[in-house]
Amino acid sequence: MSKLSSFFEGSGTNLGVFYPNHYLLATFPNLADAQNAQHFLQMSGYEEDRMISASGRDVISFSEGRAADNGLVGLLMTGLSRLIGTEAVYADQDLAEARKGSAFIAVHCPDEKSKVHIWNLLAPRNPLVARYYTLAGIEHLAGDQEN
Repeated sequence: MSKLSSFFEGSGTNLGVFYPNHYLLATFPNLADAQNAQHFLQMSGYEEDRMISASGRDVISFSEGRAADNGLVGLLMTGLSRLIGTEAVYADQDLAEARKGSAFIAVHCPDEKSKVHIWNLLAPRNPLVARYYTLAGIEHLAGDQEN
């Protein structure tokens, strides 16, 4: 099991696409920037086991593994998600960034207060994209046109 699979164990899908409910995901130009952001959060007192940084290669491998696990029904639901412009569109964008060498940090933020706190710490580090996933939808914090 990969470190991402272990970290996100129990996270579900929405319309056939990985959907990390109550996580803030941020994209950085490279792994060093993502790891520096993670280190900064740790130095600010946030618990190490509530966050992870990952290379683009790790994210691609994680995504491919989840797609294989989802099978035909997952593939059909992902197609529907792309058609209506929901989660799959953002997953596709993230994979495109991963292929360019971008890296990612995921931080578990179980409530609005922790999300605001973490975002206030991460925003000055200028992530390319940042989103917060909730049952109500995806909050676009940086980089997406929906900001």
